[in-house]
Amino acid sequence: MNQEVSETTIVCLAASYEAFGMVIDFLAESDVFSNFEIGTLSGVIRRQLKDGNNLAAICDNQIVGYAGWLHTNENTGEEWMENRAILRPLPAAEADAAALTVVAVSDPKATPRLMRGARELNKGKRVFFKRGYDGVVKQGRKNNVLNINAGD
Repeated sequence: MNQEVSETTIVCLAASYEAFGMVIDFLAESDVFSNFEIGTLSGVIRRQLKDGNNLAAICDNQIVGYAGWLHTNENTGEEWMENRAILRPLPAAEADAAALTVVAVSDPKATPRLMRGARELNKGKRVFFKRGYDGVVKQGRKNNVLNINAGD
């Protein structure tokens, strides 16, 4: 009996209508994002796709995980973590940090691969992230990491 095992691949999605639709469809089914207003969420996803600030886990031509971020600076990232600032994207050349703003997975095995990929794409930048759902942030856990370049 020959059973084929599907492999999950991690890719950066292009800024296309197809990618946009796939991400929105995936997020609409997630516990975390299904209640978000489409206008707000769609603008965030469009920006992440346009800027190339995303990774998706794909298995059998379906998204099983998505991570998206925006470039910012450390000061704004720290204030965002304390709910004292609204994130505004900066051009990559002006940014010394990134904020991981959208993460959803239907296959938990994709999570570490998405996180490693996001860190790899943001070397030299502090990456901020909130652990929580529906606006409630879980306290007491690490909420940022500094990605160092190899050899530093």
